[in-house]
Amino acid sequence: MGQSAPEVVAPAGRHPRAQPVAELLTALAMTAGRGPVARAIISEARLTAADRAADIGCGPGTAVREAARRGASVTGIDPSSVALRLARLLTRATADASITWMCGSAERLPLPDGSATVVWSVSSVHHWDDQVAGLAEVRRILAPGGRVLLAERLIRPGARGHATHGFTRTQAEALARALASAGFAAVRSKILTAGRRTMVVVRADQAGPAQAGPARAG
Repeated sequence: MGQSAPEVVAPAGRHPRAQPVAELLTALAMTAGRGPVARAIISEARLTAADRAADIGCGPGTAVREAARRGASVTGIDPSSVALRLARLLTRATADASITWMCGSAERLPLPDGSATVVWSVSSVHHWDDQVAGLAEVRRILAPGGRVLLAERLIRPGARGHATHGFTRTQAEALARALASAGFAAVRSKILTAGRRTMVVVRADQAGPAQAGPARAG
């Protein structure tokens, strides 16, 4: 009689499949009300059919699909394989050849140097493990003259719980300074309303070290 397979014991209070289930629920939640935000950010990006775009932390891919509808070639990048699976499922109806999905994080983007003309991240920067490394990677993959838009929900100082998922004005100003320090040029920020959400968008242009300048409000 052979040995039985060893029993998999989950940590106390957790189910072995809890993380994938949680990731799926998070990805599904991200599809709700995300359309107006995606359209607003893509409009701010001023995409053309000549653009090669990358969405960092794409989740279920709402902004990716919106960008493809504007004619751009776009790569959706997310560290969650569950979110990418959902993104592919939601995109299957269009089967758009201009869309690519890749697993990766802001700190290690799976794209070649200078391969993107536009990079954006929607409600993702506050999750980055290493903001300095993430901005360096964005600069690496941006082509000369490229642009980056980092959008977060505008939150109040002292917020708690889920309400902390975003940036205060002070945090947005710090992000703008970080972009300037990373070597980006023409750094500016903007507050915009998308559906029921108020977003702060910090954007900048790819530039050489000699072109980098101080951040400004816009």
